[in-house]
Amino acid sequence: MFKLAMKLLAAAVATVLLSAIFLARNINRGLDDMSVHNSDWTTSVATGSEGAGLMLKAAVALGGLLASTQENSMYYRLSSVAGEPLRLNCRYRIEGDDYDADWWSITAYGWDNYLIPNPQKRYSFNDENLVRNADGSWVITVAAAEQAGNWLPVGPSGAPQWRKAVDYDFDLLLRLYTPGEAYLKFPESAALPTVTLEGCQ
Repeated sequence: MFKLAMKLLAAAVATVLLSAIFLARNINRGLDDMSVHNSDWTTSVATGSEGAGLMLKAAVALGGLLASTQENSMYYRLSSVAGEPLRLNCRYRIEGDDYDADWWSITAYGWDNYLIPNPQKRYSFNDENLVRNADGSWVITVAAAEQAGNWLPVGPSGAPQWRKAVDYDFDLLLRLYTPGEAYLKFPESAALPTVTLEGCQ
């Protein structure tokens, strides 16, 4: 009787785990289907709108974006560069300038949608705390190993790899609060930071 109970418990646990993985994959797939692409960045014009469907609402809830209306905030997400998923063992360069928004920030999240623990307790940069070049432009280096200048640490992630339901190790989220007209009307072509892969270990 005990062995039967243990087998049933193991089957139930496996079913729950598989269901969670299946749900996460389908939510991510559904979010991709509703996305507008701007280079490697993606956004959804339905996020925070009355037209947001169940899949998008589930994705927002899962990702913890706390989305408000588009006029108040827009979110662009990047999980790959030139088709290659972001990896913890690689170094990335983000280049940009100021953007037409009251305030903006770039934050790194682990594949599990949580901030990535690091000794520096540095999780993002915004338009107020960046060290800029003389012309106002800026560069952020995203890497696990310490870097000079605006360094955004991304590792090692504390998320168990066996639970991983996506192919990237981390992603970047650009938040634009009170975005300008270009983002609201032309999200696929509005000015965004450029992200390039510099190398991998």
